[in-house]
Amino acid sequence: MKGRRHTSTMAIAVLPVDKTVGSSYRDSDFKVERVCGSGPGGQHRNKNATAVRITHKESGISAYSAMKSQHHNYEVAMTVVLARLSDKQNAKVVARQNQDRSEQLGTKGRGTKVRTYNFIENRTKDERVSKNFRTSDIMSGKLGLIYKACHR
Repeated sequence: MKGRRHTSTMAIAVLPVDKTVGSSYRDSDFKVERVCGSGPGGQHRNKNATAVRITHKESGISAYSAMKSQHHNYEVAMTVVLARLSDKQNAKVVARQNQDRSEQLGTKGRGTKVRTYNFIENRTKDERVSKNFRTSDIMSGKLGLIYKACHR
C-alpha cells in the first residue's frame, strides 16, 4: 500500500447492567376515572360511564379509552399507561448509559492509546511507561512483562 502505515484503534467501555427496568406498580399508584363518553353513539354512550381515564399519580402520565365495554377500556388504558411509563424509564436508563459511555471514551470515541504493535520490527511499545517489548513475547501470552513494567 505504497509504504503507508495502517493503524486501528479500539475503545472499550465497561457499563453496569441496570436491573431497575421493569418496575412493578400497585393499583394505588394510579387514579382511575370512569366517565361518560361523548360524541356520537346516542343514549347508551352518553348515559353509561364506559369510558376510562387512567393517570399515574407520580408522573402524571395518562391514557383514555372510550369504546363500548368498560372492562376493555380499562385494559386498553392501563396497557397504554404502562407502555408510556416503561418508555420513560428506558429513556432515563439509556441517557445514563450514554453519559457513562461518553465519560469513559471521551468525545472522539477512540480512547487512550495504550500500546503500539509493530510486527515487522518485532516491537511492542507500551505508551503508559514508554517501554518496548518483543511482539512475539506479547503475542505468545507473556503479558506479565507489561504488567511488571506498569506496576513498578
